[in-house]
Amino acid sequence: MITGKNLAKLVGLVLLLLPFAACGPTYPNCDTDQHCVEKNEVCVNGLCKQCRDDSQCNAADPCGACLGNACGRRSGCCTSDADCPGGRCWNVAGTNAGQCGAQCNPQHPCPAGQRCNAQGNCVPDSQCSASVPCPPGQRCDNGQCVQACSLQAVNFDFNESRIRLDQQDTINANGDCIKTNGKSVRVEGHCDERGTEEYNMALGERRASSSKRYLKNLGISSSSMRTISYGEEKPVCTSSNESCWSQNRRAEFVFE
Repeated sequence: MITGKNLAKLVGLVLLLLPFAACGPTYPNCDTDQHCVEKNEVCVNGLCKQCRDDSQCNAADPCGACLGNACGRRSGCCTSDADCPGGRCWNVAGTNAGQCGAQCNPQHPCPAGQRCNAQGNCVPDSQCSASVPCPPGQRCDNGQCVQACSLQAVNFDFNESRIRLDQQDTINANGDCIKTNGKSVRVEGHCDERGTEEYNMALGERRASSSKRYLKNLGISSSSMRTISYGEEKPVCTSSNESCWSQNRRAEFVFE
């Protein structure tokens, strides 16, 4: 039987222990987040930690992430180019953060006047300059190496393979261009649509051979030229009239 005296002692003991019970676990131990709030932390498996998930880390920094219950930054995440030494911060759709990458790639081309090199950097879009000359036979045109000259077709009379007088200036210029460039040349013979395929193939070959002989007489090595006939296979004009046929009766010259 609990007497009044014993009851008084029991009440006193409870009152003595009550403050200790109200204090809860001692840091860093915890039962709830409330036990960690003074340290701005959360309770994770009975211990106060900086974070339980990314939400505790990215309120101020969109790249913030919970890494092993400690706040850090996601690898490659960025909010400006300053976060990406040597690269760019590319925005990620639907977020306030970005992803570090090269200065350029197929999805992010360089500005006008620049090109993307193999390292993913934007560099001036130029192949040549005053100090960087083009290869022989080419010239520098707005930073690009282009052919110093171009080869033009010569035309023939109907059923003829002789070089016409009015075409000699053109083939002479072609000879100078070939000498300047120093490359091998393919001489192509072409015909209009009239005549059989077999006849036109032979006529195209005669036109190519006649042009090659003319160039050889200008000093072009025979070994640097080869001939081919396309007959009527590759017209530049498809109407059936003399204006069109006269354009198709030709020899073309192509660097190889």
